[in-house]
Parts: sequence; C-alpha cells; structure tokens
Amino acid sequence: MVSLEELLRQSDCICLHAASTAENRGLINRDNLAKVKPGAFLVNLARGALIEDLDIVCEALDDGRLGGVALDVFEPEPPDVNHPLFRHPNCLTAPHAMGGTPRATYRVYKSLADDMAAVFQGERPKHVVNPEVYDE
Repeated sequence: MVSLEELLRQSDCICLHAASTAENRGLINRDNLAKVKPGAFLVNLARGALIEDLDIVCEALDDGRLGGVALDVFEPEPPDVNHPLFRHPNCLTAPHAMGGTPRATYRVYKSLADDMAAVFQGERPKHVVNPEVYDE
C-alpha cells in the first residue's frame, strides 16, 4: 500500500473505479494532477464527480502531465460537448453504457424472470433488495 500522492507519482495509468462519496468527490483535482507522472493516462469509468472539472483535465493534457484521457462519465451529465476537452486529440470519450449491451440486457431480464418464477412457485428469489421480509 502506498499513499495517493505516491500512487499518482508512480502510475503510468490511473483508472478510477469508485462510487462518488463526500470523501472522494473531486479526488482528481488540480493539486493531485500536479503530482501525476508526466505522460500518464487517466481513465474514469466510475463517476464524473471523481474529477473536479473538465478544465483541469484539459490543462493537464495540454501541458503534457497527462498523455491521454478516457472518460465515459462526466460531471455534470450530460457534459457541455463544446468544451475544448472534447476536441483534444488525446481524449477518448464514450457514453456510460456498458450495462446496456445486448448480453447485459439479456442477463438482467433473465434474472428478473427467474426471480419472478421463484416467487410464483413459493420460493425465495435469488436477488432480494429487502431480505428482511424473509427473515420473519
């Protein structure tokens, strides 16, 4: 384990995969980007609020602190597509839609149907949001 500062200083690629909480909102900010290894890549597949704002990312790309950035989440959502970041040659963006692939959609509906069938057969469904109803 190393500190965030050391992690930023050593990493070639920084991938964000965290929920947005009060503690980590703006985790990637101007101060932390100043610590990044020159030429590192930043990938955010989690929540847009983990990055303070698009301006600091664009600045870090322009001055070489970041070699590239890939984002599929933004704050605010939807983003201002006229922001200069979206025209930067080292920026890749995509919609946060991996959960909407045909295979993922099939699995969601299959799970839903299986759990509904279980309830109709008097069985406990596999995925229960409020399991306390079964603990009585």
